Amino acid sequence: MRYAVVADLHGRRKAWRRVLGDAQQRGADQVVCLGDYLEAKVPWRRHTAATHWELTDVVEPDPALWRELAGVDLVLGNQEWRIRDLLRSEQIFGDLDVLLAAPETRMLGAAMTMHGHQFSWEDGPARPGWPAVFYPRLVELPDVPILMVGHSHQTLLLDLPSLGETNGPAGVMVAHRRPVIPGVPTPVDPSGARRLLVNVGPARGKPSHWLLYDDAASEVTFHEVMPGRSNC
Repeated sequence: MRYAVVADLHGRRKAWRRVLGDAQQRGADQVVCLGDYLEAKVPWRRHTAATHWELTDVVEPDPALWRELAGVDLVLGNQEWRIRDLLRSEQIFGDLDVLLAAPETRMLGAAMTMHGHQFSWEDGPARPGWPAVFYPRLVELPDVPILMVGHSHQTLLLDLPSLGETNGPAGVMVAHRRPVIPGVPTPVDPSGARRLLVNVGPARGKPSHWLLYDDAASEVTFHEVMPGRSNC
């Protein structure tokens, strides 16, 4: 199975169409959205479920986008959680009900997918010539061979130590960063002997990021697509 994995769309219909078109051209069999496919309009400082919120105050209705998203595999993100928390049950129906009822995790072969808000993120170690990124707190990650996430709006590949392995100085767990090269496949190990974290990158931007995960070939390929064309 060849999965097109998308994260952090934040309600951008044009970005969704760019990614979907590129994924179809590259032969993806199935599309999976790793959360934050919607955008909550209420900021955290005003977030209270006790307030009576109108639907349009909480999320911008987009029936066409919602209908398309309801037809793919979804993983709940923190934006969807906030929207669901602010609305009353009678306000959630039709395609929106489908979008807000997604599970928090989904297995794609050997890979577990989740949005990534379930664990903490911190500044990653500096490395000359590499852009700064956030690293997840390793002790909070599930013990799976491959973990695919979004949330932090970055592309990232991390070789992870075995759970509880103190492979760094002062008895700490250390992850090793791999380069991310769009369009170039990266082998993954479904056996779990070499654990890997894959951060997909945001679909909402320019370029829009997405990931092709070939379960049969055991490889992932990062892709970027600009408005008006498909490219690597």
